[in-house]
Amino acid sequence: MNKGSTTRENIIVKSAELFNTYGYHGCSLSDIMKATQLQKGGIYNHFKNKDEIAVEAFDYNYTKVFKRFREVLNEAKTPLEKLYKVVDAYASFAEDPVVKGGGCPIFNTAMDATNSHPELKRKARLGIDGLLTYIRIKLKDGIKEGVFKPSIDVDEVASLFIMTLEGALVMSRVSDSKKFVNTAAAFVKNYIKTNIVLE
Repeated sequence: MNKGSTTRENIIVKSAELFNTYGYHGCSLSDIMKATQLQKGGIYNHFKNKDEIAVEAFDYNYTKVFKRFREVLNEAKTPLEKLYKVVDAYASFAEDPVVKGGGCPIFNTAMDATNSHPELKRKARLGIDGLLTYIRIKLKDGIKEGVFKPSIDVDEVASLFIMTLEGALVMSRVSDSKKFVNTAAAFVKNYIKTNIVLE
């Protein structure tokens, strides 16, 4: 990797941490300059503006989130195990954040950019849609295999998963306490056991 590529990667990594911690508007170019130890010209040699940095930083964080999901889900074989592992992956964001600043970077971006940055909002929506789609697929697999109740509303259950776990991450981040994530994880796992799995 040449020096230019290394510098560009460093800008993305440092900016990804800053945006996840302070949000798009809370992170200034001066903050990026301080974190990367580069002057304005050094940053703009690689990026047109702060918007371009923010989009690249989101892509970097998105990759880290899905890498965590892949790592955790690789341990699972059946649709039921995979649903439980989705919960574990979410809970791990509180215990061991994938990016400095904590929480889920996809949802953090969604909250921060909804009314102010259409491109980041679009990317965050696609990220959340990707998580929803994965859960829907696992639910449908479980129904086909006769493990899950055929009467469950796949869309509703997938949405419940995301809303409960993402909401818990936000509350845990605000309160500096993992108890909300632990409570939500236990609730969702119990919901799977009592409302989704065929007896």
